[in-house]
Amino acid sequence: MKDKIRYTYRISTPVYETLAQFRETVKTVAAAAISSPGKIGVYGKYIFMSEAGKGIHVIDNSDPSNPKNISFINIPGNQDFAITGNVMYADCYSDLVSFDISDPSNAVAKNFQVNVFPYNSIYYGASSTDPDLINVVISWISHDTTVDYTPNSSNGYPVLYDGCANCYTLAAVPSAYAANSSAAATGTNGSLSRFTIINNYLYTVDYSNFNTFNISNNFQPASTNQVMVDYHVETIYPFKDKLFVGTNNGVYMYNIASSPNAPALQGEFTHVRGCDPVIADGNYAYVTINDSSACLGFNNELQVVNIQDMSNSFLVQSYQLTHPIGLSKDNLNLFVCDGKGGLRVFNTTDISNLNMIADLQDAEVYDVIAANGLAIVLGKNGLYEYDYTDINNIHLISKLIN
Repeated sequence: MKDKIRYTYRISTPVYETLAQFRETVKTVAAAAISSPGKIGVYGKYIFMSEAGKGIHVIDNSDPSNPKNISFINIPGNQDFAITGNVMYADCYSDLVSFDISDPSNAVAKNFQVNVFPYNSIYYGASSTDPDLINVVISWISHDTTVDYTPNSSNGYPVLYDGCANCYTLAAVPSAYAANSSAAATGTNGSLSRFTIINNYLYTVDYSNFNTFNISNNFQPASTNQVMVDYHVETIYPFKDKLFVGTNNGVYMYNIASSPNAPALQGEFTHVRGCDPVIADGNYAYVTINDSSACLGFNNELQVVNIQDMSNSFLVQSYQLTHPIGLSKDNLNLFVCDGKGGLRVFNTTDISNLNMIADLQDAEVYDVIAANGLAIVLGKNGLYEYDYTDINNIHLISKLIN
């Protein structure tokens, strides 16, 4: 055989920093443009809005009619955060970072808990625990190359790349809240959050697990418990001494009254497959299901579930919507982000027959925090704020968009 076989393919070479160098970049920098809004939280007069995979925008919301983007906390690989007592906990790839936010415009990283979220690990293949000896992929250099066919000695197929340690780590993860009150002891997160805090415990969920951390020592969270919930876990929501975990398959309800360090499963409600944020009050859970391809779902609906007896919860009523995602409730008013359908507001006096009192089409929206007459809404292009002090005259008062 005189034929020569050649292959042309695209090769990507990783660019490394040591873990120590990488951690030095986790800090507050100048305000940055909003590009891919992720999740929202409110702490006192500040709104914290994540930029998917990159960090967190800090927004001064002293005047909700004129919010100001004042700084950006650079946190590569970040998706979630929670705040209490001037301390913010955030994920940075697989690490849990504790920040001092005594000055929210200048958050300072105080501690890194190593590799506590293994589903997003940056420690693949690491053989050391010394941050000066662990390499982290921060970017990639890509180019096309052509090579002669070189059969693999074991299977006969061509060898198209050289192995490299830690090549499974990407430099950034692709992208897919009462603002005027004095600083509260614990911040409020949107319904898409995977972090929440009750008293001295931080509760987080990842792809399949429910994790508990004791945060009595502010900057030294200590892992106390981890249990497997289900596959495709999505969100966690607190209500008094209960925690509601949303998954693709349903809602899991936990009680922390007797054992906050090890939440006890008290009941579950199963629904058709679909993305599933959930919120709750004393008697009902409100669940949205949508047909996002990530969740392999087909339904777009709001479900109202009776949870007065969590061990025997049941569906009360379902309502067809466009593409419902995040939601929030203030007294009898239920706010639902319906994707391209906009922000919809319902009166919940009659659970079996919700009355829609507003249909606001200003933007494609994903999540909302509603309290004290102000609805802070996360949209595809940024942040929108609505005044609902007169529930019959809900109106947009500001927007901070890219």
